[in-house]
Amino acid sequence: MKTTTDEKKTEAVTAAEPVKTAKTTEKKQPVKRAAAKKAVAEKKAAVKPAAKAAEAKKCVYVQCMGSEYKVEDIENSVKKAWMDETGKKESDIKEMQIYIKPEENAAYYVINKEYKEGGNKVDL
Repeated sequence: MKTTTDEKKTEAVTAAEPVKTAKTTEKKQPVKRAAAKKAVAEKKAAVKPAAKAAEAKKCVYVQCMGSEYKVEDIENSVKKAWMDETGKKESDIKEMQIYIKPEENAAYYVINKEYKEGGNKVDL
């Protein structure tokens, strides 16, 4: 029995159809995109800690007449004194000005533009 060219074409088309449906290439594409998005998210997450590591730790000291004062310690003393005096929280501080006077071994401060006569003073 001879087969005609039309029959060969239909056999080829029908044979090719199951192969196309078996591949299901449509399902693989979303998986690749999701994997790519996940990889990009992981790279971004890896960059953030590196940016924080680039920040230099700083510490400021005032040296005068043989004495040395750490500015951070003075700030903390001022905050504590103000909180003890007013009964307010540290989060209530909106503006803080500190005047360090090494010759008096003291620091004067104004917080939230509240000034009292004689000044607010902290001994160093």
